[in-house]
Amino acid sequence: MPAAFSPLRSFPRGALTALLAVGFLVIALGWLAAGRTSGSTSGSYREAVVGRPVRINPLMDPANQAEADLSALIFSGLMRLGPDGAPEPDLAERWEVTADQLTYTFHLRSDVTWHDGAAFDAEDVAYTIGRIQSESFTGPASLKAEWEGVQVFVDDAMTILIRIPEPAADFLVRATVGILPEHLAGQLDTGEGFEARPFERHPIGTGPYRLVSLTNQHAVLRHNTSYFGGTPPITEIELRFAESEDEQLAWLRDGEVNAALLPGTVPATTIEEATAGRDDLAASVLATDAETVLYINNQRGILADSRTRAAIAASIDTKAVVEAAGVSELPGAGVIPPGSGLYAEPSREPADVEALWAAAQWERGPDGIRTREGEQLSLELVTNGEGDRTALANAIAAQLTTAGVNVEVITAPAQRVVTDYLRAGNYDLALFGWETPPDPDPYTGWHTSQIAAGNVAGFSDPEADALLEAARTTLDVTERRELYALFEARFEELGASVVISYPT
Repeated sequence: MPAAFSPLRSFPRGALTALLAVGFLVIALGWLAAGRTSGSTSGSYREAVVGRPVRINPLMDPANQAEADLSALIFSGLMRLGPDGAPEPDLAERWEVTADQLTYTFHLRSDVTWHDGAAFDAEDVAYTIGRIQSESFTGPASLKAEWEGVQVFVDDAMTILIRIPEPAADFLVRATVGILPEHLAGQLDTGEGFEARPFERHPIGTGPYRLVSLTNQHAVLRHNTSYFGGTPPITEIELRFAESEDEQLAWLRDGEVNAALLPGTVPATTIEEATAGRDDLAASVLATDAETVLYINNQRGILADSRTRAAIAASIDTKAVVEAAGVSELPGAGVIPPGSGLYAEPSREPADVEALWAAAQWERGPDGIRTREGEQLSLELVTNGEGDRTALANAIAAQLTTAGVNVEVITAPAQRVVTDYLRAGNYDLALFGWETPPDPDPYTGWHTSQIAAGNVAGFSDPEADALLEAARTTLDVTERRELYALFEARFEELGASVVISYPT
């Protein structure tokens, strides 16, 4: 869960996002996440993306999809995310951790070289972490916070020790951050503020592809013949920079590119029309690292009653909401998204919705709206009117009206939804979304201690707190998965809120 709220972006860290025609780049990046063994290459590949890269630097938030893709292909981290989202060794050959889970020893690969031929060693790792920790760091505050209080010790050229201030189940995910070359520090220290450094226009990494050309029209990468992970499946990748989604579609239609990354807001019919003449194209929908949540204000009036919240939450069918809204999003299945290695399929039986309403003592009146002790169940649902959000809000309101809840939808600019409603606790229901990190630790969004920060629903429960605390400190993935499954059950039982969808 994020430290700060912002409207959802379409290029979250750690994932390719959008609807994609022909999946070669996904094959390339999927190969990075899999076994990385390939006996042959498949020539060239051209992809259209909107936007032009300004800074190619793994320590910076990507300004667009081009920057995200280039960083992923050019740089490597100590660890990488595997097919199931779990961290696996990358530049590190192996690692171990002390019994107190505070000191990690990474044994580095001895067969790694930078794209300019220089040898990679532990000093590069120490240099990169030092940049993140420096006062002059201009990258994302969230990245800096992840490395606050961390101590780094170079044991020898191929061994580095990292001591963290407290046990953290997600530390190995943090260690996937791309490593920068210490011997090119001068190219990274030139420039001021947010101005692009020379290195960021001519990046040198240890990844499977090296940049050979960057213009305002395109970026060209060729496979790294010295790559430690094996032969990349594509010899040359060209990213062509489009001005708009219309230009991407035109290039697809005219056969100028092999693929295009398109946001889920582009209608499927539009894509079908643009690609009708090409039998070599196929479409895939990929979920983003994000989720859209219907927050139920746990601290407000009648909603402070967990029985009422549970009945409201159980009355919402997320699949039906997404279908009724006509949006290209995947139905919500819980706080931990199904694509995560920490997700566990719910084993509990579907809730008896009418029994929950009866337990909460809300009875239908003559007009179909529920009442209790003479009070009608009327709620406001606030959301930002951007993208698909209003359509989702209206679909939710329609479902709740059928269930006997009078709902009025209110729209406001995203920043106002955050400041005037969510953070102020001035709402009944609120539909909003955020990015989720590769390790989807729900602590900051739902732990009692975070009510003044990320826990804007005001959810507070000692049992849920204990589960979240245990899950974020164990390194046993199976145990974490079981703890999160118990948390999800408690979350549902108390009607904390509802995860409506995962944007694509």
